[in-house]
Amino acid sequence: MNKLKKTTINAAMEEFGKIYIHSLPHPKLVVGERGLINSEKNNGIVLAIGSASCSEFRMEDEYIFAKLRFNGVWEDVFIPYEAVDAVLNDLHKPLCIFNFPYYESNEENVLKINKYPAMPNKPKEKTQAVIVRADFTKKSKS
Repeated sequence: MNKLKKTTINAAMEEFGKIYIHSLPHPKLVVGERGLINSEKNNGIVLAIGSASCSEFRMEDEYIFAKLRFNGVWEDVFIPYEAVDAVLNDLHKPLCIFNFPYYESNEENVLKINKYPAMPNKPKEKTQAVIVRADFTKKSKS
């Protein structure tokens, strides 16, 4: 599958010049010093690969390396092919979308999508529910 993803990404780069890669959370995914933040820890990150946001781009056998800009700061990004979930040419009106879902069988032989649903060894934050009670009683003015 890595070879297919590499070939697809290479062809999309040649055709469109700028692509977007959706990468799932993965133990080998490195997004510079920034890392994955907020919902990216569970949902992954969409990375823009193009001349304006990418100063260096290299495809190796096991991963993609890119120097990408986040809020004006250049970060080294390593994307293992296993983490690549989708490749598309435009976020709003894509002409093509290549989707590579990862399926894994569990002990009940049920297919489970997304092998790495969250970063390992990261405690989940628990939040307390807020209950709002509306007071609809009418108070008369005296």
